[in-house]
Amino acid sequence: MEQLDKLTDVFFNWQVLLISFVSFAVVSVIRQIGTKKDKDKNVVGGWAENKYFKIILPILPYGITLGLVFIPGVPLPETVVKAAPKLLAVKILYGIYAGWLSDKSYQVVKKVLEKFGVISEG
Repeated sequence: MEQLDKLTDVFFNWQVLLISFVSFAVVSVIRQIGTKKDKDKNVVGGWAENKYFKIILPILPYGITLGLVFIPGVPLPETVVKAAPKLLAVKILYGIYAGWLSDKSYQVVKKVLEKFGVISEG
């Protein structure tokens, strides 16, 4: 049972939420800056609508979170910090998990905003 507690401490904590939120915010700002809208707030273009950017967009949160976990001073759970000098894969897996959480959060928030008409589908 102690092993399970350690596992939940690593994957369900404020640090992973913070890293995921930062990635979520960066992706949102990048999309907002790179999207052109007309006066009716319909998307009419911009580099964020480019087909090459749309290829990169699904992996962008993972790259951001992987970069964040390797920046000194970014808060990480104690278990990850202790294991990281021995196993580099621990930080990589933690970054991938935070990126996945950020990506899924972005998709959920986007669907909710589209449902309520705050943003247009696209």
